[in-house]
Order: sequence, then C-alpha cells, then structure tokens
Amino acid sequence: MPDATMSSAVFHLRTPDAQRLHVRLSGPAHGEPWLVLHGGPGSGCAASMAAWFDPQRHRVVMPDQRGAGRSTPAGGLRRNNVGALLADLEQLRAALGIARWGVVGGSWGAALALAYAARYPHAVAALVLRGAFLTGRDDVLGLFAPCPGAGLLRRVAPAGERLPEARARLLTVSRLLQSGTAVQKRDTAAAWRRLELDRLGLRGGEQERRQSARERLATVRKYRIQARYLRHRAGLGKPALLRAAREIAAQGLPVTLLHGRADAVCRPANALRLRHAMPDARLAWVDAGHLADGAMRDALADAIRASAWQR
Repeated sequence: MPDATMSSAVFHLRTPDAQRLHVRLSGPAHGEPWLVLHGGPGSGCAASMAAWFDPQRHRVVMPDQRGAGRSTPAGGLRRNNVGALLADLEQLRAALGIARWGVVGGSWGAALALAYAARYPHAVAALVLRGAFLTGRDDVLGLFAPCPGAGLLRRVAPAGERLPEARARLLTVSRLLQSGTAVQKRDTAAAWRRLELDRLGLRGGEQERRQSARERLATVRKYRIQARYLRHRAGLGKPALLRAAREIAAQGLPVTLLHGRADAVCRPANALRLRHAMPDARLAWVDAGHLADGAMRDALADAIRASAWQR
C-alpha cells in the first residue's frame, strides 16, 4: 500500500483469485475521494485523467480493470466479467479505507459506473457519466456497422468468408482474436484500431506504423477483452442498465450526464434514455466528440467541481 502522505502513487491490488490490479492514486490522502472508471473494455486509465480534478481537494483513484492497461495477467479473460469487476472495486474501496466516493465513468466506464452504483448504493456519493455506452444490441453492433473504415475488417477475414452484417463482423473478429494465429490476432487488432480511430476522427498514420512489438501485443490484448465483452453485451444489456438507472434515481443520488453532440461512438440518444430514467439528473450537451479532450475535458472538470458532497 502506498504512503498515505504521497500526492501521487501507484500500487497493485491483489484479488482473491490472483489478479493484480494496477492502481494509480493522485491528490491528498484526506481529499474528497473519486473513482475513475476507464472505457474500453480493456483500455486502462491514463495519468492525464487526474487533470479533471483539483490536486489540492480531490483524492483520485484510477484502477486498470482486470486484464486491462497495466493490470495482470495482461489481456486475461479468466474470470473477467462484470461481477468480478464490481467486486474488485469494492475490494479496492475497502483497501483504501474509503467510506463513499464519487464515480466518474466514460463510455464503457459509464456503463460500469451505473452497474456499480446500483449494486453498491451505500458506496457511491455522486456519478458523473460521459458519453455513456449502454451495452444494448444496437450499441454493440453499431460499432461494426458500415462506415468509411469498415472495409478494414474484411481484410483479416478468412479467405472466402463474407461479412455482410455487423454481427458477422463482430463474431469473426472475436473468433480471430481468441483463437486465430499470432499473425491473425495482430492484423485483426490493428484493423480494429484503425476502424476505431476513423470513428473518432483520428488517424494512426506514422505513429501506428512505428508501433513496437510490445505495443502491438498490448493492442491485441485490449481488443481481445473488448471483443469478449461486446459479444456478450458485457453481461448487462440496455434493459438492465436502464433498470439500474431507475434504481439510482430512486435513491436520490446526484448524477451528471455529459454527452458530445458529435459523438460518433456512443449515440446522443443514450443520454436521452438515461435522462428519461433519471429525471433529476443534470444533462449537459458538449460541443465535442467521444473523447475526453478539449471542451469535454473542461466539462468533466466543471461537473466534478459542482458535484461536491459531504463524506
């Protein structure tokens, strides 16, 4: 466990089933505690997420979920499911001696935050949800629907196989990432990454071509986890998350919803569905896309600052 006086630290939380979760801490140990739930699944937290918070006021806890980021076993699928992720968060809260914390989640992290707050209402003081991914069939298959980069995934399909439907693309990609050859896994993950960058309005370009072998392996591990979760709608599904949202609303938990007007990954309709389930939630539209940069980064900082609560 890190020294309680440190303003920034990293440690590993060992779970009962031998997982090691990489956890980054920022801010004073006596500060208002906030948990950050990263997207993906499989992505991991970035140190830059601490910039959303006041370094003098907030104690920020940024865990990499099972198999994701710097957690080990890297890319592991054994016992990697939502129930285990939620139990990990409770173990982490207890290990840090936190009674209640605010929770910030973006994209997949917003879905996990909803599930966590509904399962452990006593542990959550406030929610800030950005660009929510609701794990419904339309949310999942929309990621594999035709778009300017969709042809990339066809290149990694077995010879002669047709991918006419989004679900067929997902199943093929999932199979290749789980049981394909090393080359198939590498190429599939690279193609998925290019497709994702295209949806985000980004370009890999030279940076992608310069990826090291270690970075390419990390990409495979990330999308291996993501494919597993997407294929099974994360074990949640939209009805379950909307039911969780209604339970959270009934508890009177303060909730802020942030959604980019130009979000091409998680549709703005998701924010409207959540707002309908949680009528007292504050919904703010941001002139941004899906990523937590620029105007969205500023909106996150404002929402967290406005969500002050008494421990």
